[in-house]
Amino acid sequence: MIRHATAAVLLLGLAAPAQAYKVFVSNERGNTVTVLDSDTWEVLAEFPAGNRPRGITVAPDGSELYVASSDDDMIRVFDPNTYEETHTLPSGPDPELFVLHPSGNPLYIANEDDNLVTVTDVKTGQIVGEIPVGVEPEGMGISPDGKTLVNTSETTNMAHFIDTETFEITQNTLVDQRPRVAQFTADGKLLYVSSEIGGTVSVIDPATGEVLHRISFEIPGINPS
Repeated sequence: MIRHATAAVLLLGLAAPAQAYKVFVSNERGNTVTVLDSDTWEVLAEFPAGNRPRGITVAPDGSELYVASSDDDMIRVFDPNTYEETHTLPSGPDPELFVLHPSGNPLYIANEDDNLVTVTDVKTGQIVGEIPVGVEPEGMGISPDGKTLVNTSETTNMAHFIDTETFEITQNTLVDQRPRVAQFTADGKLLYVSSEIGGTVSVIDPATGEVLHRISFEIPGINPS
């Protein structure tokens, strides 16, 4: 069973549901991935993950751990049990965050330097698409049915909705400053986009692209702008 805690933390069940989980954390400055026990928060292991590891996720069947080595311009693939690197995948330049299709293939990768989303087939190891998006793409989210991909562009301040069949942008939604993470609800009816500088989370209707409301994290007396 896989659960996402943050964009850089993954929970991988150790065995039975009653047992603890493994938490995989990418360390951008340490060039490693740390493995924690979710019950005790004990460090179980730490292993090298290339230069400036950023995005991290696990295959739906738990067989592979994917890590974006941003300064190496590649995705490194690890065995989540032995922590051994098994192979690499092409990512385009400066991969940041990424998301797997719910089926486990392909991988959608935000390329911050080139203002692209790169689509990589994890089975063949080939790039199968490149999607132009806004400036400094960062966050990636995908609907539970796998039909709609969302990329957030930090400088353009937009959430870009992308059709996963055609790779075409279907709508753009303006959000607050420096959007980072994009996450659909389990039923796919809402999308949450966090804005780092804006200090908000935008709640968006994916069907229309409309911002329904904003959750503010403003601290009284401090202007986030």
